[in-house]
Amino acid sequence: MGRAMLITASAAVIIFGISQLGLQTQKKMIAQNTGGIGSSLHARNMGVSAIQFAMERLNNDYSWGATENSPWETTINSADVSLYIDETRLGVGTNPDTIMIIANSTYLGETQTVISTYLRQSAGAVPTFTTAIGIATDNFTITLGGSSVVSGNDASGTCADEPAITVASQDGADKVYKTDTSHLESNDAIVKIDPDVDFEPVEELIDNLANDPSTVRISGSYKGGMGTAANPQITFVEGSVKLTGGITEGYGILVIRSGGDLALSGVLELAGNFKFNGLVIFENAFDLKGRGTPDIDGSLMIGNTDGSTNEIDIDLSGSINVQYDCSAQQYADAAASAVSGTNTYRRMSIYE
Repeated sequence: MGRAMLITASAAVIIFGISQLGLQTQKKMIAQNTGGIGSSLHARNMGVSAIQFAMERLNNDYSWGATENSPWETTINSADVSLYIDETRLGVGTNPDTIMIIANSTYLGETQTVISTYLRQSAGAVPTFTTAIGIATDNFTITLGGSSVVSGNDASGTCADEPAITVASQDGADKVYKTDTSHLESNDAIVKIDPDVDFEPVEELIDNLANDPSTVRISGSYKGGMGTAANPQITFVEGSVKLTGGITEGYGILVIRSGGDLALSGVLELAGNFKFNGLVIFENAFDLKGRGTPDIDGSLMIGNTDGSTNEIDIDLSGSINVQYDCSAQQYADAAASAVSGTNTYRRMSIYE
């Protein structure tokens, strides 16, 4: 009896020992698996963080990039991350404004790949040309005379014709109709009322351009360039300017601000003929005098920023020619795209 009990007790000890060994092994395996899961989760989180850091950098400097062959490598909270931007994987030809960012993150031997897609958007983008002259304020006077012409017929012949002048209200239209409308031409409408004509997007654009070091500010006697078709330029006129040095053509965006009145034969004095291709913005300035012989091919926007009470006197009684040209949009867009900070990105998806 005693011997049988001893054998039974010994067997119980052995079984208990085996059970304990099994539990310890199981605990070890659980700990290892949990550690692996924790390492994988940390690696994934640091990959996400790296993408966020990359997007902040990209939003501040749209020209920054990292390729698969030359990735951005960094360490975040002990995780080693290699990141690159892939625009071809989603098909540039299909959607050039979509980018894919791939981050490979490794922590304690666990590697996770995080992929995020973003949609490129413009902040303060160049408004689409929809008229020869857009007047986004009712606080103006206008005179048309001489041999001036404002035409909404597309110069390139590739787009639909647009209004010669677009105003925000009936009051604005009445002011235009009181002058000599024989200087206006369009197969669409010589004057169009559009309550949605708004200077705010233009104001955002101006703010972006004004803060960029690449913007050229001119005053006095100016001999430099005003942009070329290959390299359009952002030019701000903030004082009395006389163009010298044989400047006959400019491309890009021309901004005339309060204190930098655009008198094409006066404050902005042009020697001989001059042609500007792109977007001309007349912001808060007192006088727009087109008494020289310049051509503006593209679109001319006139308006006041918030808080300005300037009455704008538009005097087109010389030989100025303002011609709507949808193809000139490319020069304004190209000039603006070279400005850092004009692009932002909205996340579309993130996955492993």
